[in-house]
Amino acid sequence: MKSFFSRVVNSWKRQRLPRSDVDCSDFVRVRPDAPGVARLRQIVQERRFGAENGGAPSPAANSSEALHREASVRSTVFDLRYRCGGAGRCVENDYRCRFPCCFAMRPVTKGAEVLAERLAYEVDDAPTPQIRALVQMARDEKLDAVIQGIQALVNAQIREVAGGRELLAALQPSQREQQEQQLGVDDFNPAAPKYGCGSVAEGVNPLLEDASLRREVMALYLWRAALLVNVREDERAVSSLLNLAALVPQEDRERLYTSAAAWAALNDMEIVYYRSLLQQYEAFPEAMTFAHDRPLLLKRVFEACGETAYFLECATHVVFSKEVTATVSRAQGAQMYGDFTEDPMKSLCIPLSLQYYRFCVSDAFWEHFMRLLCMPPIPAPNTPEERARDPVEQLGLTPNYMLDAIGRSMMLHHLVMLHEARERDIASGAIVDVVKQKKAQGGEGSVVHPLHYEHVLKDRERGIAITRLRELLFLARSYRNPQRPLDGDDSDGVGEKGHIAPKTDSAAAAAAVTDNRPIL
Repeated sequence: MKSFFSRVVNSWKRQRLPRSDVDCSDFVRVRPDAPGVARLRQIVQERRFGAENGGAPSPAANSSEALHREASVRSTVFDLRYRCGGAGRCVENDYRCRFPCCFAMRPVTKGAEVLAERLAYEVDDAPTPQIRALVQMARDEKLDAVIQGIQALVNAQIREVAGGRELLAALQPSQREQQEQQLGVDDFNPAAPKYGCGSVAEGVNPLLEDASLRREVMALYLWRAALLVNVREDERAVSSLLNLAALVPQEDRERLYTSAAAWAALNDMEIVYYRSLLQQYEAFPEAMTFAHDRPLLLKRVFEACGETAYFLECATHVVFSKEVTATVSRAQGAQMYGDFTEDPMKSLCIPLSLQYYRFCVSDAFWEHFMRLLCMPPIPAPNTPEERARDPVEQLGLTPNYMLDAIGRSMMLHHLVMLHEARERDIASGAIVDVVKQKKAQGGEGSVVHPLHYEHVLKDRERGIAITRLRELLFLARSYRNPQRPLDGDDSDGVGEKGHIAPKTDSAAAAAAVTDNRPIL
């Protein structure tokens, strides 16, 4: 009897998934109320610039140091409030702090993208008093009010330039859309069907008539999109940019399409991250919500910008660059902080992302994505003169050509492994069983998605991918300084969990074992 129970208990222990550091429900239980922005700023200032035994920080020596302090404090407060899964609850002298492994805003680069975009627009020399007031509200982290204020300001500016003329139907919110706006839905919706006197052929569009208005509205909407992503309204952010792109001349759409592609890519990478997390770690409510209750957005972006090959290629390049950057950053996070939830060596993030890009976005997107992924390696500088002209080399950082080689080699490795796994399943007949199972689940007449049975690569694509993988690995191995961190030797006092301080980076080139489980 004892042996029987031992077998049952041991089997249960083996099947139980580990808990991830992203799950901060323990902090929420201990401290139901998250600290406010003022409290977080106070704690960060005291720990970063206060005396050794605590207390208020000493005044800055000069204006330059004051600016540096403000930027440092704001960045850390942003990390604690928006990226941390516990919303900064662990700062109250909690020894269990898992910062930065607790980041719930994923991929790990997403929060930095949001903050950088916000800082680009939240400047002291804003052009009008209304915008300066919105900037101050944003610095006070009253983001919902800023989002509504930007929308109201844009609507007022458009009506002012229209001068009482009847506006284009797409610029006139219906009663239903006005009600939705109060609930947080954008009123710009040119995709809504309009007929007769309310059609898109009727009314004026001030955005086409006034270039200065167009530039200001676009800038405000780009800022607003970053704020929407900040408050986890990624779908609204992407939809607002795509809707606005349809109302401006074609030559002004590139910035809107590429920004929409960037936010859509980060949204979809976050969904993939949480779906990967749920396959390898214990589930928790926030992960279930992010993995299954939010829409994938890249497909609608490429449906909108597919009007010209140029826009499609620009958007694809943005998605590709986000994926390569995230791959390198994931390796850094795993090496420096032990954040294995999106580690290229241990997580399913890259395999699931590649499956998604291959089968779920568009054929035109995948074709150009493959061309970018299989580009020849970026050549390294060969002479001392070339290296002297490279500012990255002069700063002692890992050069961009090496980061590109590391990121693309890991992605190509996963892609080839996915292809080989699919070919084995096709040869063994396992794919036929999967298709039959899907048809049985969907009922008579159901269509099985190509994700479940189609070849990942053609023979020619496989040959090119393997050739490029070898070339990139050769370049990576030729870089003879494995102990040098990616951002030089200067450290800001961090390198382990629980330290509220700026992060440094280090390189990690690793191959990953893929999994052929589908994303859908």
